[in-house]
Amino acid sequence: MRKCFLLLAFAFSLFYPLSKGQDFIPIVAESYTKSCSCQAYQHESSKDSLKIDLVAGQHPPSFDDWDNYVKGKSIYPQLARENGIEGTVSVLVYVSEKGQVTKARLIKGLGYGCDEAAINLVYAMPDWTPASNFGIPVKGKKVLEISFRLVEK
Repeated sequence: MRKCFLLLAFAFSLFYPLSKGQDFIPIVAESYTKSCSCQAYQHESSKDSLKIDLVAGQHPPSFDDWDNYVKGKSIYPQLARENGIEGTVSVLVYVSEKGQVTKARLIKGLGYGCDEAAINLVYAMPDWTPASNFGIPVKGKKVLEISFRLVEK
């Protein structure tokens, strides 16, 4: 009884679009379409059409030379230096399709001024390479880890 019901449900799901006036598109083997008189739709592309790199896939936003930028621009807060605070601040960065930082959210902070220094560092960054979806620039986000370490001079 249960097998019969499942078979009927499957058959109904195949032919339900026909009862609603929609086109039925059968999934058939390529050899069948060659032997019958039906023709597959062939899309003709022109030089002006958009070329999509299907090999590219999805890539997150990236920033070249991150380590040198952080070393040259980061400012250790005086309050954190006085209290001997060390650690890592995690910041979620939203990057537009043009590569500009649009928003930064604190995920994990240290306090003592380190959180504000990390957010200011992120907002002062130059343009990123935006995220891409099959070669097309899209909005993206990435988590940045900014380390604060005391160095004896």
